[in-house]
Amino acid sequence: MALTLLLARHGETDLNTEERWQGRIDAPLNAAGLAQGQRLALDLPDGIHAIVSSPLLRARQTAAPAVQRLGLPLRLDGDFRERDFGVFEGLTEAEAAQRYPELAARNAAYRWDEEPPGAESTRAVVNRVERGLQRLRAQHDGQTVLLVSHGFVVRCLRYLIDGLSEAEFFAAARIPNGSYLTRQIG
Repeated sequence: MALTLLLARHGETDLNTEERWQGRIDAPLNAAGLAQGQRLALDLPDGIHAIVSSPLLRARQTAAPAVQRLGLPLRLDGDFRERDFGVFEGLTEAEAAQRYPELAARNAAYRWDEEPPGAESTRAVVNRVERGLQRLRAQHDGQTVLLVSHGFVVRCLRYLIDGLSEAEFFAAARIPNGSYLTRQIG
């Protein structure tokens, strides 16, 4: 049996449009993000058995139209919440470079061996997401699950499922807000 996983990224927030590190900031979707959630729900294939979401508001709001359309309950799973970016949260890249020039010069938010002060390490996020993925496999073998989460979480899932190298982890293109990828996990 295999798990079919629809990996969705939450809809757009004002922090996305301002290109700020959002991390654990619990921002709501903006009007475009709400519309993306509606489109996502309409674009989903038939045969979804479960809907799982990060507990952060933007993910829950994105999942809500799918919950309504499919008549399935929404299960929240903290293992799929966004990475904590520490002191970079809420900042643009330019603001981070001004406040923390050495960290920004080393690209500390996007490294395996370093992170901004107060941030969750990349390895810690990968381990957390892997724990959640193992739980999904055990609970939903042979089923299709919509998982609504975040850009960094989708990176982690692609690393774990697609076998991306550590070098490819940060280079792989992010999926757009309100869209999804399909992965089979055997």
